[in-house]
Order: sequence, then C-alpha cells, then structure tokens
Amino acid sequence: MNLVIDFGNSTQKMALFDDGQQCDFLLQEIITIEDIVNFVGQHKINKVILSTVISVEKQLLEYLQTHFDFIVFDSQTPIPLNNKYQSKATLGSDRLACAVAAHCLCPQNNVLVLQMGTCITMDFVSQEGEYIGGSIAPGMQMRFQALHNFSAQLPKVDYRSLTTFVGTTTEESILSGVINGISAECNGMINQYKEKYANLKIIFTGGDAKLFENSIKNEIFAYSNLVLIGLNQILMYNAEK
Repeated sequence: MNLVIDFGNSTQKMALFDDGQQCDFLLQEIITIEDIVNFVGQHKINKVILSTVISVEKQLLEYLQTHFDFIVFDSQTPIPLNNKYQSKATLGSDRLACAVAAHCLCPQNNVLVLQMGTCITMDFVSQEGEYIGGSIAPGMQMRFQALHNFSAQLPKVDYRSLTTFVGTTTEESILSGVINGISAECNGMINQYKEKYANLKIIFTGGDAKLFENSIKNEIFAYSNLVLIGLNQILMYNAEK
C-alpha cells in the first residue's frame, strides 16, 4: 500500500493507494505528523511520496524519512513522461503530477488538463507521452481578492451562483466579470488547443472545477483527485526503477 501526500497553497491532502486504486482519502487545511499516524493506522505502507508547493516543517520531513521508504517529488524525480518543459526547476509539482495522471488515464490521446484552484492552469501532454507545457492564470478567489485589493471602493465578493449575465449591482457585476470571464477564457483556450491538436481529451480537476463544469462548453472528464493519482503513478514508476 502506498501513501501519497500533496501540500497545496490552500489545502493539504493525502490518500492511500492499494494496487493502483485509491482506498482512503483525507483533506484538511493542515496535515500534521499525528494526522499521518492516525490516517495510516495499522496499514502496512510500502512507499510514500510527498509533493508540495509550500515549505514543510523539518520535523514532518524527518518523520517520513525515518519511518517509510520516502521520496519528495521535485524536478529531479524520474517520471513516466518525456518532460519537454524549458524551465523544469520552476514547474509546479502539481501540474506535472496531473500531466502524468492524464497520460496514464488516456495513453492513446493528446490530453489537456484544466486545473482550477488557487491558479487556473492548463497543461498539455501529447499522445506520444511528451509533456509540452501550458498556461497559468489567476484562479477565482485570486480574482475576487485582486479586485478588492487593487481598487479603492470595490467590495470583497465571495462566490455564489449567478443567474444573470448582466450585473445590475456592483456585487453582481463582479460576479459576472469573474465567473463568466473564467468560463469564456477557458472555452476560448480549449478551442485553440482543439484547432491545433487532433484526438484531444480534456480533463477537469481542482477545488473549483465543480463550479464550472456546466459552463465549459466542451466534452470533459472530471477527476477530483488527479494530482494524487499522478503522484501514485510516479511513486510506482520509481519503485520499478
């Protein structure tokens, strides 16, 4: 059984995988050593992988290193893709893990991964198994916060379902601009990829993905824990090596 841990900007997750299948999952704001001990319980853990975009406490790293066969996923970790990205050291581990998962799920297709979280990222993997790159844009909450922070009078708005395209109040106008703007942006980018690459599959993931599933006007395949799936694939690939 493998333990997969992912520390993102907003939340932290871990999952247990048995023979490639996720069998348990935990998401919370902060994961501690005690949380890991309780989560693992009596399970026999073969290997552990940690992916993080934030700094990790030294004590937690030392615990994982001393108790498990453990690797930290970074730009030097071997992966089952040909990474063609030009600045590999700056590539977010979550983006690369999603790319690995996408190719594993759709090995015969060109794949575009749309990840909607703190940032909105798009990542393209060719059907030949090459990670090419993609794009990074501000996520929904970042856009709401930026409108408030960089203006004198605009309020901080939180997401709520919007039934009108034309905002008739300042709050509605912000909601329309952010929500409809994201939808139009994503649809436009997807259409550009579809024009350039045939046999394209689109995979949707991330904490905000469910809010936009009905407004992305393309056939999509939704996976809630794509990063974890990719990390487990990377862990198994390195075990075989």
